Amino acid sequence: MLRIPTSLSSRRNNDPSGLPQTLVLPNRRDPRPEPTSQALNRALVQALCERMDFDAIPLIRYEANQVVIRSGQIVKRLPILISGRIDAVVQSGAGERADVVPIWFERGEIVMLSYLFSEQPGHVDMVAAEVSDVRWIDTSDIEELIAHDPAFAVLLVRFLSQRLREVQRRERAWVERGVPLRVAAALVRMTHDLSTVGGEWILNATHEHIAHCAGVSRPKASVALKKLEREGHIRLGRGRVYVQRLDALKSVLA
Repeated sequence: MLRIPTSLSSRRNNDPSGLPQTLVLPNRRDPRPEPTSQALNRALVQALCERMDFDAIPLIRYEANQVVIRSGQIVKRLPILISGRIDAVVQSGAGERADVVPIWFERGEIVMLSYLFSEQPGHVDMVAAEVSDVRWIDTSDIEELIAHDPAFAVLLVRFLSQRLREVQRRERAWVERGVPLRVAAALVRMTHDLSTVGGEWILNATHEHIAHCAGVSRPKASVALKKLEREGHIRLGRGRVYVQRLDALKSVLA
C-alpha cells in the first residue's frame, strides 16, 4: 500500500504542529475491488470535516421537490448532504415536464463536484427527492484546499477518475442494450414518484418524448412501445402511456 503524508493540520484547531493526515492508495497489484465513487465522495466529506469547522456552517433544510441548485445558475457553493437525497432533474419539452436522470446523491456526499473550477452555468436542476438537510460550502474554499493540500487533491482525483469509469461503464451498457430494453428503462424512470390511478401509472408523454428519454429514434421507440403493449406491460393512448404492469416491466430489465 502506498501512503501519501501531508503535514497540513486541521482548520478546526489551526495548529501547525497537529498530527499529519495520511491517505491510503491501493497498490496496482492489490486484488481488492476499487472503492465506488460514492465511497470516495464520502471520504472527501470526511476529509473536509477534519480540515474545516462544520459546526460553524448553518444547516439548511429543503422540503421534498424543492430545487436546491437551479439549472442555468453559476454555482459558487456546493451542498454537503447531511440527510435525505438529492436527484438530478432535466427539464425537457420546453419545461413542460421534468425527467429524473440516473444521478443522485445521498447522506454524506458533496453534490456536483464537477462544478469546481468552472464559471459555466449548471445544466440540470438538483432537486430534493425527500426532506433533506445540507450545509453549503464555497467552491473557492474547496479549490484553495486542493491547491495547498496534496492528500486532499489526490483524493479528489481518485473520486473524479472513478466517477468517469462508472459513467463510461454505464454508457457502454446502455449502448449495448436493445431498443425495447432502453424504452422499458425510460418508462420505469418516468414512473418515479408517480402514484397509480386505477391501478395504472399514467405518463403524459408522446412517443417522441419517450424516444428522447431512451436515446433512440421515434420510429424505433414506437415499435418498441407497441411490442410492450402486445405483451401486456403498457397501454397506449393519445399523448399518454398507461403502465399496467410496472413490476413485470422492471423484471424485463433485470
